[in-house]
Amino acid sequence: MAKITVGDRVKCQKNGNTDYDFYAKVEKIYENSAYVTITHYDVRDDINVVELQYRAVISLKKMAVAEPTDAEKDKMQAVSAAMLAD
Repeated sequence: MAKITVGDRVKCQKNGNTDYDFYAKVEKIYENSAYVTITHYDVRDDINVVELQYRAVISLKKMAVAEPTDAEKDKMQAVSAAMLAD
């Protein structure tokens, strides 16, 4: 498993808060988890991701360094800066 660091783009497995895998940027590393900002997610998870305010804490075991492919980007909702604004 590659060491995950702050700033990495990661693919996160679905968890108790989402029904589908998603991509995120690592903001902070904890002992066994990381605080991430969701960047791309399945449209079917829209309500869940909005409720999370595009952020989540995910186990390091449930993520891997990766970026969405062009095909995945076409199928997934991208999070814009406006969505992240307070």
